[in-house]
Amino acid sequence: MNISGVINDYFINPIIEHSGYNIVNTLIYAVIAMAVAFFIYKWLKPKFDRKFVLYILPFVLLGSTIRVVTDSIDSGIAQEHAEDLFGIVGLFVNSGIYGYGFATTTPGIYIFIGLLTLISIFVFDKLNKLHLVPYFALVLWIPHIIILLPMFKNWLFLFIVTGIVVVSYFTLIFILKRYKINNLMSKLAVIGHSIDGASSFVAIEIFNRIAEECSVFGRCYSGQHVVERFLGSSFLYGTFVFFLIKLMFVFFVVWFIENEKKKKYIGDREKIFIYLLIIIFGFAPGIRNSLRLVIGA
Repeated sequence: MNISGVINDYFINPIIEHSGYNIVNTLIYAVIAMAVAFFIYKWLKPKFDRKFVLYILPFVLLGSTIRVVTDSIDSGIAQEHAEDLFGIVGLFVNSGIYGYGFATTTPGIYIFIGLLTLISIFVFDKLNKLHLVPYFALVLWIPHIIILLPMFKNWLFLFIVTGIVVVSYFTLIFILKRYKINNLMSKLAVIGHSIDGASSFVAIEIFNRIAEECSVFGRCYSGQHVVERFLGSSFLYGTFVFFLIKLMFVFFVVWFIENEKKKKYIGDREKIFIYLLIIIFGFAPGIRNSLRLVIGA
Protein backbone atom coordinates (compact mmCIF):
# COMPACT_ATOMS: atom_id res chain seq x y z
CA MET A 1 0.00 0.00 0.00
CA ASN A 2 1.44 3.39 -0.96
CA ILE A 3 1.61 6.43 1.27
CA SER A 4 -1.40 8.13 -0.31
CA GLY A 5 -3.42 4.95 0.22
CA VAL A 6 -2.46 4.83 3.89
CA ILE A 7 -3.38 8.49 4.36
CA ASN A 8 -6.74 7.99 2.65
CA ASP A 9 -7.61 4.77 4.52
CA TYR A 10 -6.55 5.81 8.00
CA PHE A 11 -6.88 9.60 8.05
CA ILE A 12 -9.05 11.05 5.26
CA ASN A 13 -11.77 8.39 4.97
CA PRO A 14 -12.52 8.29 8.73
CA ILE A 15 -13.34 12.01 8.51
CA ILE A 16 -15.47 11.62 5.38
CA GLU A 17 -17.25 8.49 6.64
CA HIS A 18 -17.66 9.71 10.26
CA SER A 19 -16.14 6.41 11.40
CA GLY A 20 -14.10 7.89 14.25
CA TYR A 21 -10.64 6.85 15.34
CA ASN A 22 -8.64 3.76 14.41
CA ILE A 23 -5.41 2.28 15.77
CA VAL A 24 -3.20 4.06 13.23
CA ASN A 25 -4.58 7.60 13.42
CA THR A 26 -4.95 7.33 17.20
CA LEU A 27 -1.25 6.51 17.61
CA ILE A 28 -0.13 9.15 15.10
CA TYR A 29 -2.30 11.86 16.64
CA ALA A 30 -1.00 10.90 20.09
CA VAL A 31 2.63 11.14 18.97
CA ILE A 32 2.02 14.51 17.28
CA ALA A 33 0.15 15.81 20.32
CA MET A 34 2.95 14.79 22.68
CA ALA A 35 5.60 16.35 20.43
CA VAL A 36 3.68 19.61 20.19
CA ALA A 37 3.01 19.53 23.93
CA PHE A 38 6.73 19.09 24.63
CA PHE A 39 7.56 22.08 22.41
CA ILE A 40 4.92 24.20 24.13
CA TYR A 41 6.24 23.16 27.51
CA LYS A 42 9.81 24.14 26.62
CA TRP A 43 8.60 27.48 25.29
CA LEU A 44 6.21 28.33 28.10
CA LYS A 45 7.87 26.51 31.00
CA PRO A 46 8.47 29.67 33.10
CA LYS A 47 4.73 30.40 33.01
CA PHE A 48 3.45 27.00 34.10
CA ASP A 49 1.54 27.32 37.35
CA ARG A 50 -1.98 26.59 38.54
CA LYS A 51 -3.22 29.96 37.29
CA PHE A 52 -1.91 29.18 33.80
CA VAL A 53 -3.99 25.98 33.67
CA LEU A 54 -7.10 28.02 34.49
CA TYR A 55 -6.19 30.40 31.65
CA ILE A 56 -6.16 27.48 29.17
CA LEU A 57 -9.44 25.82 30.17
CA PRO A 58 -11.73 28.41 28.46
CA PHE A 59 -10.04 27.55 25.15
CA VAL A 60 -10.90 23.88 25.73
CA LEU A 61 -14.50 24.97 26.31
CA LEU A 62 -14.38 27.06 23.13
CA GLY A 63 -12.98 24.25 20.98
CA SER A 64 -15.49 21.67 22.19
CA THR A 65 -18.41 24.06 21.70
CA ILE A 66 -17.34 24.96 18.15
CA ARG A 67 -17.10 21.23 17.44
CA VAL A 68 -20.70 20.78 18.61
CA VAL A 69 -21.88 23.63 16.39
CA THR A 70 -20.45 21.59 13.52
CA ASP A 71 -22.18 18.47 14.87
CA SER A 72 -25.49 20.34 15.02
CA ILE A 73 -25.18 21.34 11.36
CA ASP A 74 -23.96 17.92 10.24
CA SER A 75 -26.88 16.18 11.98
CA GLY A 76 -29.48 18.64 10.65
CA ILE A 77 -30.46 19.88 14.12
CA ALA A 78 -29.24 23.43 13.45
CA GLN A 79 -31.22 23.61 10.21
CA GLU A 80 -34.39 22.82 12.17
CA HIS A 81 -33.67 25.92 14.30
CA ALA A 82 -32.54 28.19 11.45
CA GLU A 83 -35.17 30.82 12.28
CA ASP A 84 -34.28 30.97 15.99
CA LEU A 85 -32.53 34.01 17.48
CA PHE A 86 -33.95 36.21 14.71
CA GLY A 87 -32.42 33.98 12.06
CA ILE A 88 -28.91 34.13 13.50
CA VAL A 89 -28.74 30.33 13.75
CA GLY A 90 -29.46 30.19 10.03
CA LEU A 91 -26.60 32.60 9.35
CA PHE A 92 -24.21 30.24 11.13
CA VAL A 93 -25.58 27.29 9.17
CA ASN A 94 -25.33 29.05 5.80
CA SER A 95 -21.93 30.64 6.40
CA GLY A 96 -20.15 27.38 5.52
CA ILE A 97 -17.52 28.09 8.18
CA TYR A 98 -18.81 25.35 10.47
CA GLY A 99 -19.45 22.70 7.83
CA TYR A 100 -18.13 19.21 8.49
CA GLY A 101 -14.54 18.93 7.23
CA PHE A 102 -10.89 18.75 8.18
CA ALA A 103 -10.80 22.21 9.81
CA THR A 104 -13.80 21.57 12.06
CA THR A 105 -13.08 17.96 13.05
CA THR A 106 -10.12 16.06 14.46
CA PRO A 107 -7.29 16.91 14.03
CA GLY A 108 -8.05 20.26 12.39
CA ILE A 109 -10.11 21.70 15.24
CA TYR A 110 -7.33 20.85 17.73
CA ILE A 111 -4.74 22.50 15.52
CA PHE A 112 -6.88 25.63 15.15
CA ILE A 113 -7.65 25.96 18.86
CA GLY A 114 -4.04 25.16 19.79
CA LEU A 115 -2.71 27.88 17.49
CA LEU A 116 -5.34 30.34 18.70
CA THR A 117 -4.33 29.62 22.29
CA LEU A 118 -0.63 30.08 21.61
CA ILE A 119 -1.14 33.30 19.63
CA SER A 120 -3.38 34.68 22.38
CA ILE A 121 -0.80 33.88 25.05
CA PHE A 122 1.97 35.45 22.97
CA VAL A 123 0.03 38.65 22.21
CA PHE A 124 -1.35 39.23 25.71
CA ASP A 125 2.01 38.40 27.26
CA LYS A 126 3.68 41.05 25.09
CA LEU A 127 1.03 43.50 26.26
CA ASN A 128 1.67 42.49 29.89
CA LYS A 129 -2.00 41.50 30.08
CA LEU A 130 -1.72 37.72 30.36
CA HIS A 131 -4.61 37.67 32.84
CA LEU A 132 -6.95 38.67 29.97
CA VAL A 133 -6.29 35.45 28.03
CA PRO A 134 -9.21 33.46 29.53
CA TYR A 135 -11.61 36.38 29.06
CA PHE A 136 -10.67 36.56 25.37
CA ALA A 137 -11.53 32.86 24.99
CA LEU A 138 -14.83 33.34 26.82
CA VAL A 139 -15.77 36.28 24.56
CA LEU A 140 -15.27 33.97 21.56
CA TRP A 141 -17.19 31.16 23.27
CA ILE A 142 -20.33 33.14 24.19
CA PRO A 143 -21.79 33.51 20.64
CA HIS A 144 -21.26 29.79 19.98
CA ILE A 145 -23.06 28.63 23.11
CA ILE A 146 -25.85 31.15 22.41
CA ILE A 147 -26.29 29.54 18.99
CA LEU A 148 -26.67 26.13 20.64
CA LEU A 149 -29.04 27.22 23.42
CA PRO A 150 -32.25 27.07 21.31
CA MET A 151 -31.39 23.44 20.51
CA PHE A 152 -31.14 22.34 24.15
CA LYS A 153 -33.83 19.79 24.90
CA ASN A 154 -32.48 16.53 26.36
CA TRP A 155 -32.17 17.87 29.90
CA LEU A 156 -32.95 14.50 31.51
CA PHE A 157 -29.83 12.92 30.05
CA LEU A 158 -27.72 15.89 31.08
CA PHE A 159 -29.05 15.56 34.64
CA ILE A 160 -28.13 11.85 34.60
CA VAL A 161 -24.59 12.69 33.44
CA THR A 162 -24.32 15.33 36.16
CA GLY A 163 -25.49 12.90 38.82
CA ILE A 164 -22.98 10.24 37.77
CA VAL A 165 -20.18 12.82 37.67
CA VAL A 166 -21.01 14.07 41.16
CA VAL A 167 -21.01 10.54 42.62
CA SER A 168 -17.78 9.51 40.86
CA TYR A 169 -16.08 12.80 41.76
CA PHE A 170 -16.77 12.60 45.48
CA THR A 171 -15.89 8.90 45.53
CA LEU A 172 -12.49 9.44 43.90
CA ILE A 173 -11.72 12.55 45.93
CA PHE A 174 -12.54 10.64 49.12
CA ILE A 175 -10.10 7.89 48.12
CA LEU A 176 -7.41 10.37 47.05
CA LYS A 177 -7.67 12.16 50.38
CA ARG A 178 -6.70 8.90 52.05
CA TYR A 179 -3.39 9.28 50.19
CA LYS A 180 -3.19 12.94 51.26
CA ILE A 181 -3.93 14.17 47.73
CA ASN A 182 -6.31 17.10 47.76
CA ASN A 183 -5.42 19.92 45.37
CA LEU A 184 -7.10 21.85 42.57
CA MET A 185 -5.26 20.10 39.74
CA SER A 186 -6.18 16.60 40.91
CA LYS A 187 -9.81 17.68 41.31
CA LEU A 188 -9.94 19.14 37.80
CA ALA A 189 -8.44 15.95 36.36
CA VAL A 190 -11.06 13.84 38.14
CA ILE A 191 -13.93 16.09 37.01
CA GLY A 192 -12.76 16.12 33.38
CA HIS A 193 -12.45 12.36 33.02
CA SER A 194 -15.66 11.76 34.98
CA ILE A 195 -17.53 13.96 32.50
CA ASP A 196 -15.93 12.19 29.54
CA GLY A 197 -16.72 8.69 30.77
CA ALA A 198 -20.19 9.49 32.12
CA SER A 199 -21.33 11.33 28.98
CA SER A 200 -20.25 8.43 26.75
CA PHE A 201 -22.00 5.91 28.97
CA VAL A 202 -25.26 7.86 29.13
CA ALA A 203 -25.26 8.59 25.37
CA ILE A 204 -24.59 5.04 24.23
CA GLU A 205 -26.21 2.89 26.91
CA ILE A 206 -29.17 5.06 28.00
CA PHE A 207 -29.97 7.60 25.26
CA ASN A 208 -29.77 4.96 22.50
CA ARG A 209 -32.29 2.79 24.32
CA ILE A 210 -34.99 5.29 25.22
CA ALA A 211 -34.63 8.50 23.21
CA GLU A 212 -36.98 9.27 20.35
CA GLU A 213 -34.13 10.81 18.36
CA CYS A 214 -32.49 7.39 18.18
CA SER A 215 -35.55 5.17 17.67
CA VAL A 216 -37.37 7.43 15.22
CA PHE A 217 -34.78 9.63 13.54
CA GLY A 218 -31.79 7.30 13.78
CA ARG A 219 -29.67 9.81 15.68
CA CYS A 220 -27.93 7.17 17.77
CA TYR A 221 -24.51 7.40 19.37
CA SER A 222 -21.55 5.05 19.03
CA GLY A 223 -18.06 4.97 20.46
CA GLN A 224 -15.54 7.07 18.55
CA HIS A 225 -12.39 5.83 20.23
CA VAL A 226 -10.68 2.49 19.63
CA VAL A 227 -10.77 1.23 23.23
CA GLU A 228 -14.32 2.44 23.73
CA ARG A 229 -15.56 0.62 20.61
CA PHE A 230 -13.68 -2.56 21.56
CA LEU A 231 -15.20 -2.65 25.03
CA GLY A 232 -18.63 -1.79 23.68
CA SER A 233 -18.53 -4.73 21.27
CA SER A 234 -16.96 -7.14 23.77
CA PHE A 235 -19.10 -6.63 26.88
CA LEU A 236 -22.71 -6.01 27.77
CA TYR A 237 -22.78 -2.36 28.81
CA GLY A 238 -19.17 -2.15 27.68
CA THR A 239 -19.27 1.65 27.78
CA PHE A 240 -19.81 1.43 31.53
CA VAL A 241 -16.64 -0.69 31.68
CA PHE A 242 -14.92 2.09 29.72
CA PHE A 243 -16.23 4.61 32.26
CA LEU A 244 -14.79 2.60 35.15
CA ILE A 245 -11.46 2.28 33.33
CA LYS A 246 -11.42 6.07 32.86
CA LEU A 247 -11.91 6.55 36.58
CA MET A 248 -9.16 4.07 37.43
CA PHE A 249 -6.89 5.71 34.88
CA VAL A 250 -7.29 9.21 36.29
CA PHE A 251 -6.92 7.92 39.86
CA PHE A 252 -3.62 6.16 39.16
CA VAL A 253 -2.28 9.04 37.05
CA VAL A 254 -3.03 11.53 39.84
CA TRP A 255 -1.52 9.18 42.44
CA PHE A 256 1.58 8.68 40.25
CA ILE A 257 2.09 12.42 39.66
CA GLU A 258 1.85 13.25 43.35
CA ASN A 259 4.08 10.31 44.31
CA GLU A 260 6.77 11.31 41.83
CA LYS A 261 6.56 14.89 43.07
CA LYS A 262 7.15 13.75 46.64
CA LYS A 263 10.20 11.78 45.52
CA LYS A 264 11.52 14.89 43.73
CA TYR A 265 11.56 13.07 40.37
CA ILE A 266 9.46 15.83 38.84
CA GLY A 267 9.35 19.52 39.71
CA ASP A 268 6.39 21.84 40.25
CA ARG A 269 6.26 23.01 36.64
CA GLU A 270 6.54 19.49 35.21
CA LYS A 271 3.74 18.40 37.54
CA ILE A 272 1.47 21.24 36.39
CA PHE A 273 2.24 20.51 32.73
CA ILE A 274 1.33 16.82 33.06
CA TYR A 275 -1.85 17.77 34.88
CA LEU A 276 -2.72 20.21 32.09
CA LEU A 277 -2.51 17.43 29.49
CA ILE A 278 -4.61 15.06 31.57
CA ILE A 279 -7.20 17.76 32.26
CA ILE A 280 -7.50 18.69 28.56
CA PHE A 281 -7.83 15.03 27.49
CA GLY A 282 -10.76 14.72 29.91
CA PHE A 283 -12.61 17.99 29.49
CA ALA A 284 -12.33 18.34 25.68
CA PRO A 285 -14.27 15.17 24.73
CA GLY A 286 -16.41 15.35 27.88
CA ILE A 287 -17.76 18.82 27.10
CA ARG A 288 -18.37 17.90 23.47
CA ASN A 289 -20.18 14.66 24.40
CA SER A 290 -22.37 16.45 26.95
CA LEU A 291 -23.36 19.27 24.59
CA ARG A 292 -24.09 16.82 21.78
CA LEU A 293 -26.23 14.79 24.12
CA VAL A 294 -28.31 17.73 25.32
CA ILE A 295 -29.09 18.87 21.75
CA GLY A 296 -29.44 15.34 20.37
CA ALA A 297 -26.91 15.84 17.57
